[in-house]
Amino acid sequence: MIKKVELTRFKKYKSQKFMLRPNGLTLLVGGNNSGKSTLIHALSVWEFCKMILLHEKGREIFNQDEWKKGEGFGMSSEEFLPIAVPSLNHLWTNLKTQLSPAEKEAWPDAYPGYIMRIKCTWDYKDQIDRMLEIGLSVVNDRLFIRVTDSNLCSQDHLLTVVYLPTFAGVLPKENKATIAERRAFLGRGMAGSVIRNMIYDLYLEDKKMRDTLLAGKKRLSNSDKQTLNETSPLQKLQNNLRSTFSSQLEIEPFSEDFHTVLRVYERKLIQDDGELTVLPKSKYTPRDIITQGSGYLQWLSIFSILYSSNIDILLLDEPDAHLHASLQSELLNQLRQAVENDQEKQILVSTHSVEMIKQAPLEIIFSMDTRKYLSEETLRVATLAGIGSEYFPKIDLLKRYKRLIFVENESDKKILSILGNICGITLPDEIVYWANTDDHATRRRIFDNLKAIIPNLKCVSLRDRDMDNPDVVGDGLKYKAITLPADSPILLLQWRRKNIESYLLCPRAIAEAAEKSVEEVKQHIQQKFALAIDDDGYAEATPPEAIITCDGKKVFTKETNGLEVAFGCNKYDVAKKMTSAEVPEDIKVFLTQVKTLFSV
Repeated sequence: MIKKVELTRFKKYKSQKFMLRPNGLTLLVGGNNSGKSTLIHALSVWEFCKMILLHEKGREIFNQDEWKKGEGFGMSSEEFLPIAVPSLNHLWTNLKTQLSPAEKEAWPDAYPGYIMRIKCTWDYKDQIDRMLEIGLSVVNDRLFIRVTDSNLCSQDHLLTVVYLPTFAGVLPKENKATIAERRAFLGRGMAGSVIRNMIYDLYLEDKKMRDTLLAGKKRLSNSDKQTLNETSPLQKLQNNLRSTFSSQLEIEPFSEDFHTVLRVYERKLIQDDGELTVLPKSKYTPRDIITQGSGYLQWLSIFSILYSSNIDILLLDEPDAHLHASLQSELLNQLRQAVENDQEKQILVSTHSVEMIKQAPLEIIFSMDTRKYLSEETLRVATLAGIGSEYFPKIDLLKRYKRLIFVENESDKKILSILGNICGITLPDEIVYWANTDDHATRRRIFDNLKAIIPNLKCVSLRDRDMDNPDVVGDGLKYKAITLPADSPILLLQWRRKNIESYLLCPRAIAEAAEKSVEEVKQHIQQKFALAIDDDGYAEATPPEAIITCDGKKVFTKETNGLEVAFGCNKYDVAKKMTSAEVPEDIKVFLTQVKTLFSV
């Protein structure tokens, strides 16, 4: 199958080559805008153009001794349907669909109008290094396509690629479609529009296999049933649905004389003496497949296409989007099994699924950042971090450390660590810090959910007071609006001052960090922020009301006259210059609360 894809001026890639495993399953992974969907879309466009040229020009147009003859084929923008774009020029790199005069002179072949190229090179059985390149041009909002390179001959297999976007949807009713119509829908990434047709094809293939096995017999033997179970695409699909969803399909026979639409129903199964049996219709009325959830329909679309015998390559764009984490793992297992059982199929999956990436063998994970398959476990970790899966490593660490602190941002952790070292109340190393701006009630719900899977988990939720009334903060910085039992494994704490920066308003430390005199610092704070502060600040738990209500963050960061602008020192610099006596009492109370809770 496809082992090399070369893109010229397609979307984000002006010139790029991808070397892929020519068979089996490949996971395309990377962060947002890393190019996963771009590669999938390129192959989808290649298939669409190939299908149009095959229909309009005939098979011979792809042969190496024929492709230079004739002109390109044109279509309107409305007829271009494989992927959604605001306008056709969005397919071209930097939206530029034409070459400059200098670029046109240097163009290497006779088709400088067709500057977007998608070239695929593949192996198929004993046919090695077969290649087909398709060029695209746009003129006056009309798209023109043509073959721009090929080494094919009439006997060579022409690949069939199917693109399945993230759950394309299922129609309420579906007419029986011709093979050409089905190919057109599949080529446009609209598999949901012909899902019942694909299932019915599997049904007809199953019926044909049954008739062959039954020839001259009254009933199928046990060996015949086993053969059917192992080889029939429909039975593969049914077994898949039974094991995954405890359901199966009921397909009504279609008669050209009496029927206009295809009907496929879902039947529930129950365990009976260790075996799955169909729930009687008196207890569960069969339902049309459209009534099922998005995850079920996504699954059904994937495997109805995959088990079809007339496709070579399946492109899946984030198929995990509607699936629970456990089903994402099962999807990986089922896809791997499918390509192991059918060596002549290839699957490319664009995914953000942490479950799939964590469990997949390294040799099938293709990093879009490096454009290589992973070779070391450390690269898997880097890949997970790159897709923004910060919560999953956190959960893994929580299971190990069983200690969690919610903070409003990562800077809080750094300041608390600095001040803890200064005053001798250091925080334990094995703590997971989780930065978010959720209120205490929301954090408590998150904690309760985490504790369901980590029974011994303990947690501190720390928030700035911001606009809350100072009276909401009680002894030990405890948040008084939510009552917790005395032995609660979670503490809800809130600064008495407006924010953590307000505890760093120590003129002496600021002056040392800024290499200014204390008087200069005090005068600046008084003139610009109307605050009169002693040299060593206010370490007591009950400072003047002006300190309680002032916005310390603004004192440090205000664009025109904040300390960072006026004196070039940030809050970390100031924290490092404070003495133990200058560390405010509230900071010490918080550090003590944390050590007490986590040491129990």
